[in-house]
Parts: sequence; C-alpha cells; structure tokens
Amino acid sequence: MKKTSQSLLLAFNLLLLVCASASAQQQLPPAPFIIADNNPVVIPPGETSGTVTLEWDGGAKHPYAEVWVRVDQTDETFVVEQGRGSRNATVELGKHYVFKLSDANVLLASVSVTVRRGNVPPSSGVSPRPTPAPMNSPDYEPIGAVNGKIRWKKAYGVVPVTGNVQEALENRCISFYVAALDPRTNQPLRSDHSQMFKADDEGDYHVCRYTLKLPSNQQWRIVAQMGGDGLLPDPDPNPLFLTRAWIGGDPAQSKPPAGGMRAFIGSKYVTLDRRNSRATVDFELYYAVPGSGTPK
Repeated sequence: MKKTSQSLLLAFNLLLLVCASASAQQQLPPAPFIIADNNPVVIPPGETSGTVTLEWDGGAKHPYAEVWVRVDQTDETFVVEQGRGSRNATVELGKHYVFKLSDANVLLASVSVTVRRGNVPPSSGVSPRPTPAPMNSPDYEPIGAVNGKIRWKKAYGVVPVTGNVQEALENRCISFYVAALDPRTNQPLRSDHSQMFKADDEGDYHVCRYTLKLPSNQQWRIVAQMGGDGLLPDPDPNPLFLTRAWIGGDPAQSKPPAGGMRAFIGSKYVTLDRRNSRATVDFELYYAVPGSGTPK
C-alpha cells in the first residue's frame, strides 16, 4: 500500500509539472503578436511615469518586423526594427499608448496600453516630512534646458523607417534623441529625453533640432543616440541604425565602410543654474572606423 501511495503521488507531481509547462507555453499567442506584460501600468502615488514590458514576434515570414507607437492622437513613432524581441518602454500617467507590429506598412498586431494611478496607502497618522517634488513630477520646474541639433551628410541618406524615400525623408528625425547621463553613475535621466521637434537642411547636411529640459545645479553629460533608449548608456545595437544601408543619399556612401559603424561627436558636460539656464550642444553623425580618427 505504501508503494502504491508513493507511485500515485509521483504520478500526480509529474502531471502538475506537465500542466504547468503546457500553461507556460500557452501564455504567448501564435506569431505574429505583440503583447504588454504588465498592462495596465500602475503608477505609484507621487510619480507620473512607469514602465511597460513589450514582447513581440513577427514569425518566420516577418524577420524584419517593426515596432511603432502612437501616443494619444499623435503620429506614430518608430521604436525598433526587430522581428522578435522584448524591451521596456516608458509610459506617462494620463496618456494612452498603442504599440503596433508591422511589416512593409502592413499591420501584423497591436496592443493598447493604459496607465492609471495606484491606490494611496492608508494614513499612518503621522505627517510625513515635506520632500522636494521628483524630477518627473508636474510640480518640478527645471530652470533650464539644453538646445541644439544633430546633423549628418545628405550623402549618407536617411533611416529607412519606410520603404518610401519621400516618407523616410519627411520622418528623418524620429529615430534620433538626445539624453542626459549622470557622470557619477553613467545612468540616464529617465524623466525627460529630448524631442526632435524640427527637421531642416544646412547646405549638404540634414539637420534635426531638439530641446532637452534639465534639473539645475548638477553636472550632466549630454549624448545623442538612435533607436530605443532601454540600453542606455549603450547604443541600440540594431544594425538598421549602426551599419545597414540608408536610403535617399549617395549609394556609395549609404553605409559605413567595412568594420565601421555610425556614431556621434559633440557630447559635452553641462551644468545649469540660475545664472546660466541655457546651453547649446550640437552633434554630428559620422562613420566611425577603427584607426581612422574622427572628423574635424
């Protein structure tokens, strides 16, 4: 009888493992799909932004699927070209997000992400000490900003965010951003990355202009990047930004030489205060090739 009971117990445990494994496999839908793991995103009291984790798979037929996002009623913004992957995205309270997975302008899947305020914890009866408003709070007022531009040679072309050259030219700034890193930790200021708000031309160069708000009385290193910001301070490794050929330029100069990659010069350290509330930091994209130095 004892051996029979042990056999039944072992069989039951094996059944639980099989069921758990099958359940885990069923958590992801068949490709193509895009899902948000922690949706809705709950923002703790006193904060205004949070993080949603995206997972997607375009399937075998869509190895170059692209992830785009629409915030409220704004135009869609390119996130990354990667047939399968996952990444964190910052979302803000009061805004609605739709993340889309597409290939050659064909919608494969989408997910709607909502953001809501978490419950306020019950009062302990003790008045807390007043604390300064966090940097990502609407009550925080940075007293300064960094302005500038990112430029690159027209011969290099533009990021092929779509297969249409004219559309890619019109949206040539959506793949760029500027961020601030804390020199002490090399970690980014997550509360406010820049917005590339104006695209224009300067002779033989494409230009994207930006504004980046900064808190005062602290030193920051200002850097330019492309693609997603989830790996900062490291660049997005997507070859679309680093090594792959771009469109709309000189075919002979549309991608870096063998062994090279796209990079930026112009990074600077800035400290803003009441007397110096503005700073200008300009960047230039170039082809970084080991042993060749940087352009003058």
